[in-house]
Parts: sequence; structure tokens; C-alpha cells
Amino acid sequence: MPIKSIKKIFKNFSKESPKINSNISISDNPDQTKTVLMIFPIDKNFFRVASYTYRNLPYNKNKVVFHYIINDNFSDSFSLRKGTVHKMELDQKNNIINKSILLNTLKNINFDIIIDLNIEYESKVVDFINQTTNYKIGFKHKKSDSLYNVQLDISKSEIAEKGYQQLMELI
Repeated sequence: MPIKSIKKIFKNFSKESPKINSNISISDNPDQTKTVLMIFPIDKNFFRVASYTYRNLPYNKNKVVFHYIINDNFSDSFSLRKGTVHKMELDQKNNIINKSILLNTLKNINFDIIIDLNIEYESKVVDFINQTTNYKIGFKHKKSDSLYNVQLDISKSEIAEKGYQQLMELI
């Protein structure tokens, strides 16, 4: 089959195929209150970007109960006050000192969504992600297939803030 014929087939196919909406939403019932756990980045620079991006988060999401896990070292610069803040205390090697206490607190909450805002794989927060929930959302990285059922792939050329904004649209 000549190349021109193949091009014509693809051209005709693309004209006839319906437009697919690539926007997704995980809101099964928008009137039902959701409980969301957001794990903020351990890395200081990404924490600042995420904190800035979500600065108005709770105020425009009335049917969402938020829980935030943050690095205690950054709590002075954390501006989200609506919702419950769970602080990770880290030692000099960045191990979470109070991990078992946090996990015991969080296991009694039925989260509808868990969102990991760490851009790169962060082994220290895996136990928080592995709680039972319908949706686990995070960024694509070397271990994301085993952690999340919804992944966002931001290339190295895109800025983290855009990825954080895309995550916001899912809630």
C-alpha cells in the first residue's frame, strides 16, 4: 500500500473519530463530602512550590475534609489552616521519628483520596500512601506503578507548579 494511501486513511480516521475529553475527575458524587490526605513534599524547594500552589485550597473546596502531612521543619511556612495538619518529625538523616504515631492516627480515618505531592520517589512516605483508599494519586516516577492508581507524568521541562495544579483539578 503506498504511503499516500496510508496517510489518507489516517487523515480520514482522525476526522471521523470523536474528540476525547482528556480531563478526568475522581468525584463520583460531587455532593458527597470527601476526605483527602495530602502528603506534602519532604524536599524544601518542592514543599514551597506545593504550599504556594495550594494556598487557597480549602477555601474553594467546601465538600472536602483535608488532612495534610508536612515536614515539621517547614511548619512555620505552611499557610493552610483549614483542615488537620499532621507533622512529620525528621532526624538528621531525614528518617521520620514519629512515623508509627502518625500511622496509628491516620489508620482510623477513611480517606477517599491520598495524594502524594513528592515529585520524585520518596521511600519515607510509602507507608502513608499504602493505606486503604479508593484513589492514590501521585507523579510518575520509577516506583509509581506500584503506589498509585492515578499518575501524572510531568516531563523535566514542565514546572512542578503545573503538575500541582493538574492534581488540584482531580479533586
